[in-house]
Amino acid sequence: MKTPNFKILPLLLALLVIVSLGFLAYGYLQSSVESQTERAQQLEDSNQTQEAMEEYQNLVQYLGNLSVLRSRFDKEYSSAMIAQLRLLYSMERFDEAIELADICIQEDISDLAAAYFWSGNAFFQKGINEEAMEDAFAWFNRSQDQFRKALEQDSQERWNIRFNYELIRTALEQAEQDQDDKPVKVLRPKDQIQQSDTKIAG
Repeated sequence: MKTPNFKILPLLLALLVIVSLGFLAYGYLQSSVESQTERAQQLEDSNQTQEAMEEYQNLVQYLGNLSVLRSRFDKEYSSAMIAQLRLLYSMERFDEAIELADICIQEDISDLAAAYFWSGNAFFQKGINEEAMEDAFAWFNRSQDQFRKALEQDSQERWNIRFNYELIRTALEQAEQDQDDKPVKVLRPKDQIQQSDTKIAG
């Protein structure tokens, strides 16, 4: 009759400890990411825009430091990047929004449609603010291109992506027929733009 091999027990116990520690570490990371995300959202909801920006930036930096974290929390990373685009747009920091959107696209974040959408919004606003007609049309055309790419990437069929694309496409077609008019007059008023463009689902 063979006696039990008690040398295996310490190995099994060590393995059990390692697995348990792994689960604890994962739980801590998940709780930390959720807590930071909630804090950033609360600041944004309270109109503490700059503070919310900093929280989202910290979260992106935290998740981006290790590829394993970025991979595991890809959705949270993408949402934090898009939240920054949304806030930059609301602060009228359009050049920064365009630059960050380019980074999002280069990094191939999970919500590329939103990145193209906010880039399109920023280009649109640059066209609205442009006095020279030729330059304004250049910005509007770039905006249309970004909205088109957003549509191509948008599996959720978000209404505001479609709406903005159709708006700028139609407006540019009309503007081509009336070159004497300022492009802004062909497009909708600024207050309407802000009411609809800031409702994208992140």
